[in-house]
Amino acid sequence: MHPVIRIVCFLILAGFVAFGGVYELALGFVIVLSVVLFRRLKSIELTVRILKRMRWLFLSILIVYLWFTPGEPIIPIPSDYVPTVEGLKTGLLRVFSLVLIIFAVNYFISSIARNRLVEAIVWLLYPLNWLGIDSRQLALRIALTLELIPRVQQIVLELKQHFVDVDVDKERLRTSALPSVLNRVTMASQLLELLFERIVDEAVKMPTEKIDVSTMQNPQILQWSVPVLLAGLFWGIKSLGL
Repeated sequence: MHPVIRIVCFLILAGFVAFGGVYELALGFVIVLSVVLFRRLKSIELTVRILKRMRWLFLSILIVYLWFTPGEPIIPIPSDYVPTVEGLKTGLLRVFSLVLIIFAVNYFISSIARNRLVEAIVWLLYPLNWLGIDSRQLALRIALTLELIPRVQQIVLELKQHFVDVDVDKERLRTSALPSVLNRVTMASQLLELLFERIVDEAVKMPTEKIDVSTMQNPQILQWSVPVLLAGLFWGIKSLGL
């Protein structure tokens, strides 16, 4: 499938899943599951690792919806601090939607080669040239950012291991009289400082690489039927009120 078509399909799926309801989520799940079964299954391990690192984000989203969504209390007691049934439903819907979008990114976008991804983004962003924005530079920045995310994640893991094994400051904080919460904040600030220094150092050491961005051929007209069909399926479910 043409890279442009794959990106458009992902955008359609992500949009309907993110702003839709249970049935849009169910349809998105069936589509992503079909792609996962059709393609290589070994990529699931990478996606699962990403989801594990985002568990606190998922928990935060769920907590916000539980306690800040008005509705019927989960426990029938007269209190303003009891989570609501509507908050639980909406929170779970949003968490599962985000999980599905992460899987979709892995199977629709990440498997595209960098040069092809840049060319596809340039193709999609071409109308920005009419506004004076260089779509090639913007697409290249987006692609390089996506490519360097795994390296940044590896640096974070190395720094965390450094704190566990040899960091003297961590031992000093552990035995100090400061509250445990303040200790964690101090350790997090040290981690962010080291992370910034490592990222800057990695950027300086990276070799200069020339990337040729050629003009991508237009997708075949027949392939546009895939995103049209996909949008039609989602829009049909939405319009029918399912």
